Amino acid sequence: MKINTVAVTALFIGATSLLSASNVYSPDKGVICDKKAGFCVDSYGISLGFTKEYLGTKAENKWLKILNDDNFDSTAFTFSNGLSCDTKQKICKKSKWDDNADAHWTKVLFGK
Repeated sequence: MKINTVAVTALFIGATSLLSASNVYSPDKGVICDKKAGFCVDSYGISLGFTKEYLGTKAENKWLKILNDDNFDSTAFTFSNGLSCDTKQKICKKSKWDDNADAHWTKVLFGK
């Protein structure tokens, strides 16, 4: 039996995309969480309260240490699926290098 490697690769990439996409989700209006990266955000940035509520105390404690660093900017972040948001500019993009807003995630986080 001959296996079509292109089809198998496409199937694998599709399955991987679905898995990583499910790591990033919105549990409530104005909130996006990333199970893989272990944080949640609101329109102000990384939120310890929402991180604890949706991902648990362990995730909250991890980010509490990170956020105590004065050099860490919690207002711009990238999720494990590549989605990148900036709360100062009020925009989410499919990646850091994308110039266009991701309409869905921008609306979820910022309501516009």
